[in-house]
Amino acid sequence: MKRSVVFIFVLAVIVSAAACKRSGDVLATYNGGQITRGEFYEWLEARKMAKDAIIKKKSEQKNHLERFATEKLIVREARKAGFDKKDDFLFLTNLATRGFYAQYLGKLISSEGKFSEDAAKARIIKLTVKNYKIDKNNRQKLSDAEIEAAFKEKMDKARGIIDELNKGATFDDLAKKYSDDFSKRKGGDIGYIIQGMRGEEFSKAVFAVKEGEYTKEPVRVGNAVYIIKVEDREKVTEDNIEDVIEDKNQQAGLKRRLMYNSSVRLQDSLMKSKDVVNNIETVSFFDPTALIYKVGPAEFKVADLNKLVDFIMDKRRKMGRPGMPVDEKMKRELSKRFLREEVLKREAIRRGLDKDEKFKNELKYFIDYNLAGTYESEAVLTNITVTPQDVRDYYTKNLDRMYTRNVNEGGKSVKKVIPFEEARQNIDRRMYDIKRSEKRKAWVADLLNSNKFKIDESELEGK
Repeated sequence: MKRSVVFIFVLAVIVSAAACKRSGDVLATYNGGQITRGEFYEWLEARKMAKDAIIKKKSEQKNHLERFATEKLIVREARKAGFDKKDDFLFLTNLATRGFYAQYLGKLISSEGKFSEDAAKARIIKLTVKNYKIDKNNRQKLSDAEIEAAFKEKMDKARGIIDELNKGATFDDLAKKYSDDFSKRKGGDIGYIIQGMRGEEFSKAVFAVKEGEYTKEPVRVGNAVYIIKVEDREKVTEDNIEDVIEDKNQQAGLKRRLMYNSSVRLQDSLMKSKDVVNNIETVSFFDPTALIYKVGPAEFKVADLNKLVDFIMDKRRKMGRPGMPVDEKMKRELSKRFLREEVLKREAIRRGLDKDEKFKNELKYFIDYNLAGTYESEAVLTNITVTPQDVRDYYTKNLDRMYTRNVNEGGKSVKKVIPFEEARQNIDRRMYDIKRSEKRKAWVADLLNSNKFKIDESELEGK
């Protein structure tokens, strides 16, 4: 090989190596630490950010590198202060980790793409029943008797449409003529429906109709009256969905729903395990010792729920949020959520997720994110006060722009001032958020400057 050819070849290799972006490349530094390309990409993916879009622009990378560095520095401060060892934070971490396990497993099941479910291709004619009337240019809510009368009127109209179908009119033409639904442009075609779509009651009505037939009587669901025609019935699986459904948008939407249903079915089956005890619907919340549920040896009693509710309310107070009543219905809904998370976490561990490196990395970033956020809220962004004068000044300053509304009086639009007392609570929360944001912005800037945070722009990708 000639010397000149060798030289060109070696030069090409050097240039190629220089242009290659390696995971170990250092993108940013700060006192006592650095951020490599691989770590940055890992963080973006763990935080569910659009990595491919971010790395196209240097400005986006700089913004996110700053966010990542801020999070790392806050976590370092929090650990130095022993904040990660506090009982409150450990309690929160245990709670959040259980939710993370459940969410991660749910997405994993959905991404597996395994499903098999009955689907019906339907057309509809929808006649909406409004719960209000316009009187002298003002909207007035209908009474129960008036709503029932409006439904009777729509039912009679629907029966007339069914008579037209019986006489040979096409469903397509009648949907375009009468339907209130967006599908009227396509002759009432709403594509394939599976159980639960458009609500349980609606899908139940669809599956009550035989293939090739339409409802002989109108169907009342929610705030509307429907005439439904079923054109096809199919068992849809991951193997045939692309053959059954031609429309790509509907195909994608139905896939998401089918995979979600698959995840829900797994949850339901786990809840029925022999060692799961579920007393949520019958437990008395007045007895702290009463068992709400049990998953294997893990028990959740009313006292545990009360502790959790108190914890949540305390966090709301520290964030400047008003208290809120937690009634029996809310307690039962919270308990259902915790039971679902408990059984999913156990299943995730049974599948070995806790030993998977990708899972462990994402969990680490998740815990760090929670530590940073909790430390900010409880150790840094404290003692933020909004005085009555602050609220009054904000109201006065923004009166014309934010605290007036147009109302109809005698056929004319008239600008009316929203009374101060009506707006006061909203302004108080807004002012708190503004002051909190300003304090955080100044604190973060000081944190980055004092730690000599610096980005190596030559290592960034994109424009």
